[in-house]
Amino acid sequence: MEQAKPKVYAIVTARGGSKSIPKKNIKEICGKPLIAWTIEAAKRARNIDRLICDTDNEEIAAIAKEYGAEIPFMRPAELAEDLTPDLPVFVHAVKWLGEHEGVTPDAVVHLRPTGPMRTTEDIEAAIDLLLAHPEADSVRCVAEAPLHPLKTYTLGADNYLTPFIPESVSGMKEPYNLPRQALPKAYASLAYLSVIWSRTISEQNSMTGKRFLGQIVPFENTVDINDPVDFEVARVVLAKRLEKMGLAAK
Repeated sequence: MEQAKPKVYAIVTARGGSKSIPKKNIKEICGKPLIAWTIEAAKRARNIDRLICDTDNEEIAAIAKEYGAEIPFMRPAELAEDLTPDLPVFVHAVKWLGEHEGVTPDAVVHLRPTGPMRTTEDIEAAIDLLLAHPEADSVRCVAEAPLHPLKTYTLGADNYLTPFIPESVSGMKEPYNLPRQALPKAYASLAYLSVIWSRTISEQNSMTGKRFLGQIVPFENTVDINDPVDFEVARVVLAKRLEKMGLAAK
């Protein structure tokens, strides 16, 4: 008997209480609400079975639904605080689906609406990678780190700098004085895209697990909007991409 295809649900996490940019997730960028770019990229993915927007905000929910996401539940207010991490949000979502709909996805795709440059191709490739490696706990998309971790420090109360990664860990003498090209490649996730087995969330109480695969994506795709400057940078980069595609940004 042919084995059933794993169920893959994408979850767009869109909290309503942004302070740096009010109503950030639905603010217009290049003719659409910010969240629309993520929803539309996910809708085109051939290997996503269901697309859900997880939000605590009715206005975000209405716009997300307009662009094609489902809103099976509203996020509880206690899971929408400034410092709420991702894990309890996904624990709640997976548990709610199991208790109220009798279905638990085999894997979930974590999509933040603050990444309008994310591509459908990267989403599909990340899902394919996890499905091809059932022994892994998750997949995390990464790009080359914009600042190498071996060139970072802690700053003491006396204003003296200490290498953040000590020589006993790096095995390198004064890497902060070496050219970047002489250092081993370092990669950062930059809030771009993760695909996680639901069992990793429920059994390991983790968004990554112990063994997670990395998929390298182009750095220019990883624009993540956290403040007004980021928003304007994203507007320029997105407009240039649309222009290359022969589409005029509104």
